[in-house]
Amino acid sequence: MNGLMEGGCACGAVRYSITAPTVGSRACHCRNCQKVMAAPYLAHAQFPKQAVIWTGETTFWQSSPRLKRHFCPTCGTNLFLEPQDGPRIGVPLATLDDPSAITPEMHYWTRSRIPWAAIPDGVQTYPQGSPDPYREA
Repeated sequence: MNGLMEGGCACGAVRYSITAPTVGSRACHCRNCQKVMAAPYLAHAQFPKQAVIWTGETTFWQSSPRLKRHFCPTCGTNLFLEPQDGPRIGVPLATLDDPSAITPEMHYWTRSRIPWAAIPDGVQTYPQGSPDPYREA
């Protein structure tokens, strides 16, 4: 794999390569993301769908009519968020080989934020979904 960024699941059964820059990065504090990630929020970046190539098998859970959440069937790592309403795919930042490579630009669904989950000063927040669309690929 030779992408701009690479990553994968905890057990190594699924690896991915990303061949284009992000079209946006965000942190979601909704209860669904908190539960699925077993974390205070989901920090993720979106990429053009064709730019994310993976090896290994994933399975998915259709968490809403518009979103499939792909995960490794062996170790359970959540790997991809596949919206049904656009040609992009989300990647949890913690699954990148270098999780510090991208910083969330905004935090949304903060009305569900766990009080001890800090948001850095100066980062835009939204109590519900983000009003800003993703950048063009």
